Amino acid sequence: MNRLIIVGSPRTDGRSAHLADLLFESCIDECPDDEVALAPVSTLAIEPCQGCDGCKALVERATREPDDDKADDKAEDEASRRCVIDDDMAEVYELIEAADELVVVSPVYFAGAPAQLKALLDRLQPYFWTDARHRGKRPATLHVVGEGGDPHGFEPLVGVVRSSLSCAGFALERVLDWVGRIDEDGEITAEAIEHPLAPPPGAGAFGPEASVSATDDGETASPASPTRPALRLSSEAKAPQGASEALSAKSGNRSGRNASGANRPKQGSQKQGRPKQSGGKQNRPKQNGKRRG
Repeated sequence: MNRLIIVGSPRTDGRSAHLADLLFESCIDECPDDEVALAPVSTLAIEPCQGCDGCKALVERATREPDDDKADDKAEDEASRRCVIDDDMAEVYELIEAADELVVVSPVYFAGAPAQLKALLDRLQPYFWTDARHRGKRPATLHVVGEGGDPHGFEPLVGVVRSSLSCAGFALERVLDWVGRIDEDGEITAEAIEHPLAPPPGAGAFGPEASVSATDDGETASPASPTRPALRLSSEAKAPQGASEALSAKSGNRSGRNASGANRPKQGSQKQGRPKQSGGKQNRPKQNGKRRG
């Protein structure tokens, strides 16, 4: 089982980063034989989509040239990972293709996604021109993080994550609301509120005690696998009892590969700057000022 955790905050030491680390470490503790990748946008160079339709042309050319259906599928899948922009998104495509389950941890910026995360999600456009969105969907979970106090909720964030991931072949199954439940030091102070996802798509404010009524393109999200392990927080997190049940990014490999394909150091050794895939907590530089998300 391969799992990918995308961290959507531009901050390297904020609430989202701390929660993602807890999820990452829980993956390793619960399923050490599986693999997990942690891809924070704060360490990736990802340009915004240019709207050039270059990816469409690549897919059309790749699917036009082969003579048989098997070659068609292979060419289409290969084209779906290509973009005219040469940056770190190429490595993210590889992780997305390998992922059996996807987790997004994101702060709320004016009810929506940070610009850095939105750039990554927009760059999933190549999948739109393929058959990925019509195939069986892999499960995805969104962890929403924030300091709290915004009366407008986070419905736009859920909508853009659900829509973009659907194109890449994922169904958003769970939305976990951590807003106001993680302090400045990254410690969990209360359990997340889970907003159930149920068809059909509909309106409704996202926020404390609100329920979610939406799925990918009107499709019923695939049921959660009964074999998914329950995660537990590391003892250092000092989370309240039961908080582990709200964590849904699962499993990890202590010696997995990073976004560039290189082997990561064993648990306990210092992490490097790019997306990580091994156990242990990354040594992040501290930042002055208040950590928001």
